[in-house]
Amino acid sequence: MSQVNREVPPIWTTGWTDVLNTGTWRSAIPVHRKRPSPCRSACPVEGEIPVWVQLAREERHREAWLTLALNNPMPAVTGRICHHPCEGECNRGRYDGAVSINALEQFLGDLALEQGWTLPEPQTGPEQRVAGLEQRVAVIGGGPAGLSCAYQLRLRGYRVTVFEARPELGGVLRYGIPRYRLPEAVLAGEIRRLLALGIEVSLNRQVTAADLKELEEEYAAVFLAIGAGKAKLLPQFPAGDARVFDGLNFLDAVNTGSSPRLGRQVVVIGGGSVAMDAARSARRLGSQVKVLALESKGSLPAQADEVREALEEGVLLYDGAMVQEIGGEGERLSLACCKVVLDTGAPQGVLRPVALPGTGFALEADNIILAIGQDPDLSGWDEKLGRDKELLAVDFRGMTSRRGVFAGGDAASYERYVSAAIGQGKKAAAGIAAFLSGEVWSEEPAITAGEVSFAEVNTFYFPVLPRQERETLPVEARLGNFAEVKGGYGRAEAQLQAERCFSCGQCLECDNCYYFCPDMAVVKDSSLAEHYRVLDQYCKGCGSCVEECPRGAVVLKEETR
Repeated sequence: MSQVNREVPPIWTTGWTDVLNTGTWRSAIPVHRKRPSPCRSACPVEGEIPVWVQLAREERHREAWLTLALNNPMPAVTGRICHHPCEGECNRGRYDGAVSINALEQFLGDLALEQGWTLPEPQTGPEQRVAGLEQRVAVIGGGPAGLSCAYQLRLRGYRVTVFEARPELGGVLRYGIPRYRLPEAVLAGEIRRLLALGIEVSLNRQVTAADLKELEEEYAAVFLAIGAGKAKLLPQFPAGDARVFDGLNFLDAVNTGSSPRLGRQVVVIGGGSVAMDAARSARRLGSQVKVLALESKGSLPAQADEVREALEEGVLLYDGAMVQEIGGEGERLSLACCKVVLDTGAPQGVLRPVALPGTGFALEADNIILAIGQDPDLSGWDEKLGRDKELLAVDFRGMTSRRGVFAGGDAASYERYVSAAIGQGKKAAAGIAAFLSGEVWSEEPAITAGEVSFAEVNTFYFPVLPRQERETLPVEARLGNFAEVKGGYGRAEAQLQAERCFSCGQCLECDNCYYFCPDMAVVKDSSLAEHYRVLDQYCKGCGSCVEECPRGAVVLKEETR
């Protein structure tokens, strides 16, 4: 049989790939891209979490804090009380436990207070005055939403006055959150640093809807952050009964040193954070406490660690239950209760309990604390501003139906979290700035497309390193006082935790794309923001760089010819 002599074409020789134009084989080309991480998208203040965590990993702590504080000026506060939805979305949670972002935030916030770091100076100069930044803005309410809005406006150079009805700033932070969760010195330090930017404050000044016209004449814009201080009631409870307390008023009294006298047996009705705070505060005042909640234990609105710590402290939980009737003579109250399930057909946000036959039980109490939620008091305001059910209606900028009047926080949202209020204050400040400068501002969609998924993280480059929780005081050291329960990270723990971050979507210049490219089509180029350039005449779109990128910062982009 004759042997056919076939000449091997030059492309299959041992020549270097840099002389072979293989780019024509390609249907897609890699692109280096800074992509949103899922933690950033879940953050109520839209904080650049991977960026400041990376700075902390490099021990550039002041830069990390400044990056964090650009979106949230009170990290020592939120590092203690934020419900941290970022951790629920953290890609590392599907590997060996979410990064303790909240604890890192507290570490940086506490370090800033300890070191006396200051916030960036407000914008100044002729160019700002030309842009109209000398205009004044009134902020009504000195809680988290109001302080956040005032801060963001002040950074832009606006003159801001915060009107607060109470003797001190802080709102729910000062009057509604117990000191075992948020020490007074921490809150005072964060507020003091904010005011150092030149924010003007008018305390003990109750602003009502009747004052709106006068405010509009004096200020270029108004931001309403009046909170939600009107407690919801149950029809079974007669108004004016001295044995029944509203949860927020009870916590206010405890925080201001005028705690009411409680009997030995206290029943708290509700399953949210206010209910847990009230129950744990009552335990510290010496009462035996039972919590009655409509939701099952796994569905309580309160954070899981709040519930766990309450149970550790001796609070008894009656979940999936409700009060049917109130009775009792003299000082003692009798509560006829039953087990319930929640109607799954109820409208979103509405709890509709269905009593289970034959499940009745009784509880006795000297005092009852109602903590079933609260609404904003819109008395007078609703005559001047549009409403959305129990809230002030606002558009995507935070502006109400009245031109130049904005609203945020609990007065305009059912999302009753401190960090959400801070985020709404930040967004409203951007809306106010756009309004005052005449900028046309269209609604921007939330960042969801292009998030780095867990599947795009190359875990080969990340050794297993379990999450480390913050230490808590022993139970016996908690009761009888309001000492802070949770500890904070030291430098070593913070460093270890920062190193766990995948830095999803952030190019850290590991050079994997450069070294693993079989066609030598990736070139380092420090003149570019991404510091890498792809040579399209050589890249054949094999995707090796995408596979070897640890953090999903390289993606294949389909090409059309």
